[in-house]
Amino acid sequence: MIKNEIQQAINNALKAGKKMELKALRFVISQIKYGEIDKQKELIDEEVVSLMQKEIKKRKEAIEMFKKGNRNDLVTDEEAQIMVIQRFLPQQLTSEELEKIVADTISETADKNMGKIIGSVMAKVKGKADGSAVSSLVRQKLRL
Repeated sequence: MIKNEIQQAINNALKAGKKMELKALRFVISQIKYGEIDKQKELIDEEVVSLMQKEIKKRKEAIEMFKKGNRNDLVTDEEAQIMVIQRFLPQQLTSEELEKIVADTISETADKNMGKIIGSVMAKVKGKADGSAVSSLVRQKLRL
C-alpha cells in the first residue's frame, strides 16, 4: 500500500534528517488520514493517488502565485515538495501513449461530447496522466 510506503519514507527521512522531505510526507499522511476520517474507512491506493495528485496541483498553483509575488525561496520549497510526492505516484504515461488512448477513445465514442470523452479517458488512465493534459489533448483532437 502507498500509505505504508509513505510511513516508511517518513521514518527514513527522520533518521536521515531530511527536513523538506519529512515536511511534505507528513502533510500527505495527514491528508490521507483526513480522507479516511471523511470516508470512515481506510483509503485504497487509487484514492491515495487521487489525493496526492490534488496536492501536487495545489502546489503547482502555489508556485504560480509565488512567482508572481517574486518569492523564489518559496517556489523552490514547493518544487522540492512536488518531487517528494511524485515519487509515490504511478509512472506517468508518455505523451505518445496518452495520444493513442485519447485517439482510441474518440474513435470508440459515438457522441463527440468533450466532457464524456475526457471522463472516459481519465477512467482509462487512472492517475497515470494529468487531467489538464488530457483535457487539452482531447480539445486539440476534437478540433482537427
